[in-house]
Amino acid sequence: MKSFETTVLITGASSGIGYATAIHLVKEGFDVIATSRVYSRLEPLKEETGRLGFSITCIELEINSDDAVEEVMPRLIDDHDGIDVLVNNAGYGLFGPVQTISANELRTQYETNVIAPLKLTNAVLPRMISQRKGTIINVSSVLGQLGTPYNGAYVSSKFALEGMSESLRIEVWPLGVHVVLVQPGLYATQFQQNQVHAEKLNTLGSPIQQYLDAYHQRREHGSSFAKDPIAVAKVIHKIIRSKRPSFRYPVSLEARAGLLTKRLLPERLFQYLVSRLTFPRNP
Repeated sequence: MKSFETTVLITGASSGIGYATAIHLVKEGFDVIATSRVYSRLEPLKEETGRLGFSITCIELEINSDDAVEEVMPRLIDDHDGIDVLVNNAGYGLFGPVQTISANELRTQYETNVIAPLKLTNAVLPRMISQRKGTIINVSSVLGQLGTPYNGAYVSSKFALEGMSESLRIEVWPLGVHVVLVQPGLYATQFQQNQVHAEKLNTLGSPIQQYLDAYHQRREHGSSFAKDPIAVAKVIHKIIRSKRPSFRYPVSLEARAGLLTKRLLPERLFQYLVSRLTFPRNP
């Protein structure tokens, strides 16, 4: 029998949203399994939960390895008498104009942001379905419904994650399992520091480079407005506690405003608006 009422597995828990969510849920009394591709990256999380007087299970899990997932997940499910909530949070962004992205780089982007959540979902679903309860929370982004320049690979992976989640939600809701998307806006995480640049990014010449420089100028200005990811953690907590969660949860004012604006404005006007917000001046 479980000593905790609810067991939550969080991928990408070594920093950002995953770290904040793990800390918040541990403090709320959940049995939290925190994973990262490299165990040493989880040491600060383990130290912080210990300092607060709580315990947490930290596991190294290479989500892009079929063998690792097939070896680790069944053991975790058995040791914890099932996973009640899966938070697919791990991911990264491939940065660069679409014309600079190679097929191999795009495959790697999808391997982490789409295929890995699928593998983990498939690992926990059989027990969830047999118990007729469970929640799968896929951390998407406002960019899961809204494209922006130079993020085409990342944006497309989040569009794919959202489409897969929407189909899965319809498939498993009669079986007692909830599938939910969280769409954060701009939060203080390691996302930009961990972005991978397309290999051909530095081969660009004028006029594309001018626009790219203008974009960097705008992004550096916007990063100063990044918020504490605890807000996302609290939304995830709300979803776990809900008996009938919604499908999409935009988190932050700019995320909600962006998605609403896209729905309401004519397509050309919205494209113009995104362009003006992206480039602070006309290069």
